[in-house]
Amino acid sequence: MVKISDEIVSLIAHEGNVVAVASTDALGIPNISPRYVMMMLDDEKLVFADVYMNKTFTNIKRWPKVAAAIINKVNRGGFQLKGDAEEIKDKEIISQCAKKLKELKFDSEPVFVWSLNVKEIYSIVPSESSKIPLITAYG
Repeated sequence: MVKISDEIVSLIAHEGNVVAVASTDALGIPNISPRYVMMMLDDEKLVFADVYMNKTFTNIKRWPKVAAAIINKVNRGGFQLKGDAEEIKDKEIISQCAKKLKELKFDSEPVFVWSLNVKEIYSIVPSESSKIPLITAYG
């Protein structure tokens, strides 16, 4: 995994902890869904809590490869984080996510708490260099 930089953490906070999460279904059809970042673990993982068993939930259970985009609305830049989704079963983390969901005015407990274990980070600033990862764990 790769370390999520302070710049990315600051952008996530600046954008209200909302990122766009991309996954694919069994037919290879992409899905994008907004998600709140509940917390970070070990400087390498973003934690999410799903309240509904929706498309993202189903997609991750089938194929755990996901991407998250953090977009700077001012300059149309930002970052794309790619990696693997992993279910979190730690009761303390799940409890913290439930509390955070309540603060965000969700009326249900999380049905699925998971982390994006980041393996690659790309800039999404419109440029020729955005096709090359800023950092990768793939070698």
